[in-house]
Amino acid sequence: MSQSATPSFDFKTALERLPDQPGVYRMFGSDGTLLYVGKAKNLKNRVKSYFQNPAGLAPKVAVLMQQVARFDYILTDTEIEALILEYNLIKQHRPKYNILLRDDKKFPWIGLSAEPYPRLFITRDPTGRGKFFGPYVHSSSMYKTLQVIRKHFPLRQRRKPLFKTRPCMNYSIGTCSGPCQGLVTTEEYAEVVKQVELFLKGKADDLIERLASEMQRASEALNFELAVKLRDRYLAVQEVVAQQKIYYPDTKVSQDIVAMASNARRCAIVVLNIRRGKLIGSRPHDIVLTHQSSPEEAYHAFLTQYYQDEDKEDLPDEIILQAPIEDERLFQEWLSAKRGKKISLTQPQKGLKRELIELAIKNATEALEQAQGQEEKSHRNDPARALLELQTALALPEFPARMECYDISHFQGAQTVASMVVFTNGVPDRKAYRRFKIQIAEGEPNDFASMHEVITRRFRRALEEQEGWEAPNLVIIDGGKGQLSSAVEALGTLGIHDQPIISLAKKFEEIYFPGESRPVLLPRTSGALFVLQQIRDEAHRFAITYHRGLRGKQATQSVLDSIKGIGPKRKETLMKHFGNTNKLKSATVEEIAGLPGFNQSVAEMIHNALRD
Repeated sequence: MSQSATPSFDFKTALERLPDQPGVYRMFGSDGTLLYVGKAKNLKNRVKSYFQNPAGLAPKVAVLMQQVARFDYILTDTEIEALILEYNLIKQHRPKYNILLRDDKKFPWIGLSAEPYPRLFITRDPTGRGKFFGPYVHSSSMYKTLQVIRKHFPLRQRRKPLFKTRPCMNYSIGTCSGPCQGLVTTEEYAEVVKQVELFLKGKADDLIERLASEMQRASEALNFELAVKLRDRYLAVQEVVAQQKIYYPDTKVSQDIVAMASNARRCAIVVLNIRRGKLIGSRPHDIVLTHQSSPEEAYHAFLTQYYQDEDKEDLPDEIILQAPIEDERLFQEWLSAKRGKKISLTQPQKGLKRELIELAIKNATEALEQAQGQEEKSHRNDPARALLELQTALALPEFPARMECYDISHFQGAQTVASMVVFTNGVPDRKAYRRFKIQIAEGEPNDFASMHEVITRRFRRALEEQEGWEAPNLVIIDGGKGQLSSAVEALGTLGIHDQPIISLAKKFEEIYFPGESRPVLLPRTSGALFVLQQIRDEAHRFAITYHRGLRGKQATQSVLDSIKGIGPKRKETLMKHFGNTNKLKSATVEEIAGLPGFNQSVAEMIHNALRD
């Protein structure tokens, strides 16, 4: 925590004056930026916990507290009021260290514009004016929905009228009611809009009842042309309802199933909506885990923010959760108060409800993979931008056109190898990859000594100006402070003191600099972190592949040594002919027997020994 940035703020006094009451607290940076908003049942206990035992803080909280220059609080009468106020402050100010719902724009939404005669449109930013429905994981299902609406619900299609004195072709084919030429009244158009909203909200049964009533009135008024249009609309909605899977014969069942899938960078949360016993929708949400936020924290924040935005008539009777959440009692009380009727929370372990949780997890996993794929594609398409971001984030003296990453691999100290992976202009340069067989004595694993050796061998060649061994713009060590110290020591032994070098620790993606005890954490969504992860993972893969190859070769050769009649000459012949141990293992007896110096009986012994 930096108190020097705001010397006038007295942390000790402020902590002593904290009340034993519910409320919301706010953490600010030295420049006045709001960093974090939280709620508390007891402000004194909650806020003090941030300043006690700094070593025990979660990674995200530890980084946050390094930047806090002051804090304040707002008292509320109840915990529920604190929950609502927390949500409103997060939504208004979007603090850096809070989990933010809908901060990602990977999935498309259907929007209904806020105009006198609304029209439908597709967007990836559901935060503007209008109403939004989605998001849709599969764009095909979104376009199918739009196709049904545009065919049977004649809303305005264009932003501006195509002609001044007559309607466009959309009116002629029945997909627009012609509001630009005054061919439909405001009331008639508003009724169609209401029907579209019911359809997009998944309230098809309510829509069917509404259409049946409208159809009856049109028939009684002898308006048969309108009645036919309403009938077609009615049949189209019925067809959609028929495709919805029925999970409960009881048409009163109303449930939301909330489940999550996550990785180190992001999580996808899916809400399955069951109304009147039918599955009417699946709503995915992609949340980026910024600043070392945990998936559990994202899950809890999602529930609060998601249901704040839901209309009370859209709330279910029951919410089925994948796992228990923090402040579950408070959350349930707030939801029930908002709806005006009790809402139950359950975490089923078996039965149909558990099957629904598994279905939601399956959908969340698919949404996560899609979002991750889109992000990787974006970074791959613009590596130069990611490298510029990396240069700025790490304050590198030069553009990191050539980066090298080193990793050590062994099995209990045996067959220790090292990999050197090279990225040129942000993409793998496989011709420049190198691998090293570590020469220190085998036995106890010693990653530090192995790293010292490989860095020494590599940069000695750079000092000798050997072709293809020029010094890189950035060296990345796969590991923590210990591996980095060994690499820096090796460089120092060679008299190299200006080589940019960092290490990347996998658990929390912490970046360490030589001589610095505190790591740097890059945003999880940044292209800079992505390219570092990419080269680190490639170095690990390359080292593991080499190590496994050596172990396999050693195992095969030791088997050959145990076969009577197989000496060095025959071993050399086998390796020269087959090239590697895998091909030798898959060779037939006839292929082995055909080699010079071999016969059928020797070939059978080799074949049987390798197969065993």
